[in-house]
Amino acid sequence: MAHEHTAPAPRFLIARFSALGDIVALQPVLTALRTRYGAEAVVDLVCLERCRPAAELLRGLDELHVVQRGTGEVLPALRAREFDYVLDFHGTVRSRSLARSLDVLTLKVDKQAWARWTLIRGWRSHPVRGFVDRCFDVLRPFGVVPPPPEARGEEAWGALRVPDLRAAASRTVVISLASSHPGKHLSDAVIEAAVQAAIQHGCEAILAGGEAERSRAEQFARAHAHVTSIAGGSTNLADTAAALRFADAVVTGDTVTMHMAAATGTPVAAVWGCTRPTLGLAAFRPHAASVNILPE
Repeated sequence: MAHEHTAPAPRFLIARFSALGDIVALQPVLTALRTRYGAEAVVDLVCLERCRPAAELLRGLDELHVVQRGTGEVLPALRAREFDYVLDFHGTVRSRSLARSLDVLTLKVDKQAWARWTLIRGWRSHPVRGFVDRCFDVLRPFGVVPPPPEARGEEAWGALRVPDLRAAASRTVVISLASSHPGKHLSDAVIEAAVQAAIQHGCEAILAGGEAERSRAEQFARAHAHVTSIAGGSTNLADTAAALRFADAVVTGDTVTMHMAAATGTPVAAVWGCTRPTLGLAAFRPHAASVNILPE
């Protein structure tokens, strides 16, 4: 009897150089790829060095390739991996140049630039489809399917690589102060309102952020009992994700914290500033109790 021929599992390189939130948002795609192919497929990611902390949270990667300045730094290693496909989930000059250099069949995400522009101009009312959904469109030819519509949190995302820390003894609300973009920062008034709401509901408030937010967070912590700052210092992205997993709620702008909260299944109040969820920027399948707060 003739042996059935089984094609080898494909070898994928995902190109997504930044930003932190978009890289974390690749977890549902990686989970679905592994569901489809198991450990047989090769799935690597190339990103910028400054985004390594986000990439290291992802489960399902075989290798991570980081770029300091230019893609030429990693080209020899990438060529040696002999990829079948490049999944261009960035759509920039850098990612297109990389794909040409590797001379590998490339599938590109639809950036929906025209749809976004017409929405901003008021010529369109229908929201732009989210980034993760558009990544799944790219993978449709491989039989990779998104999670069912009712799935939320880790059921939809899979599990990030988050430290297994002991749950907090008291109820907590994590408030993320800032983003890399000033237009996404939470104002002092919003932070104060979130702190007061946490206290009224019998919760401790944990203020998170980078080194630039340490001083502001410490000022709030000194002004209020039941408020703790973990901004700056030795706290890294994985530790923040662990705090989110055990929190009762998260208040954040459109930043990586919003996506990590959705991934860990924690209800999130997303406070929008210079961006809007209708531009395809909302978190993927957040907890059902999550809300978007838009400026008036």
